[in-house]
Amino acid sequence: MKVLVTGAAGKLGSLTVSALLRHGHEVRATDSRYRSDLPVRLEPKNLLDEHALYPLLEGMDALVHLGNHPNRFAGPSAQRLLSENLTMNANAFGVALELGVKHIVFSSSIQVMVTSDGSGATPEGLPYLPLDGDAPPVPGANNPYALSKHLGEELLRIAARTNPQLCLTSLRYPMLVTDWFERRLLADGGRVRRDVLHLGEATAHLTFEDAAELVGAVLARPAPGYRQYFPAQTVDVFNLSVPQLIERIYPAVPRKRPLAAIEALVDIGRLERELDWRPSVRLRVELIDG
Repeated sequence: MKVLVTGAAGKLGSLTVSALLRHGHEVRATDSRYRSDLPVRLEPKNLLDEHALYPLLEGMDALVHLGNHPNRFAGPSAQRLLSENLTMNANAFGVALELGVKHIVFSSSIQVMVTSDGSGATPEGLPYLPLDGDAPPVPGANNPYALSKHLGEELLRIAARTNPQLCLTSLRYPMLVTDWFERRLLADGGRVRRDVLHLGEATAHLTFEDAAELVGAVLARPAPGYRQYFPAQTVDVFNLSVPQLIERIYPAVPRKRPLAAIEALVDIGRLERELDWRPSVRLRVELIDG
């Protein structure tokens, strides 16, 4: 498959390029900034210019769209962040569909479905437990990044209704981490305070490497229509069972199943069934002030 990866100069983008090459795809890479150490030639383009995308997407079978401002604090202002992410998404999807690209993978975010108080997510902001990719969008007005991702998902949903033969996938990535996260959690023999566990996001995280491999898994098993996944690993708190953790930290959060039947804070069962994919790393810690 011929695949264009946008945002290819970033951490996730560069790893995704390498993962897709390992999966046997022919990869084209683009970003607004240049780097010379990718395994394919990077073509610098500005995604705010829709005309720049035509020569990139012509003849492509798939688009992996990672090219956005990367978080709520990026960009010169909240208005510019929202406006520019929306423009990049509309340009990338619109040109791809105009040129007959059948497969699109979009890098969305957990922030679409977890409410925030402005300084970060809180346990009370979770829609339900166990958390999964079917959670309804609730992007807060103070989070233009989340809103841009939500509207990007909506563009793909609309396209799928118009042409149900398209294979369109949003990946609601959690916090993406490197080995610093493991070192931080295990620095004191795995004894951690609750403030380092990202409990407002159900301890969800994913390594950049796993995030990149998932893109390959999506393209390996194309399915018509719009799909939406929440690929996440959770931290194993070994001194508390999952029901105990929920009762202590998330007493007011709605539950999708009886408490005793919840085995993890995040449910990736659909990912395992449909893509035969699961995260590669599981961290075990002792919660000392929960």
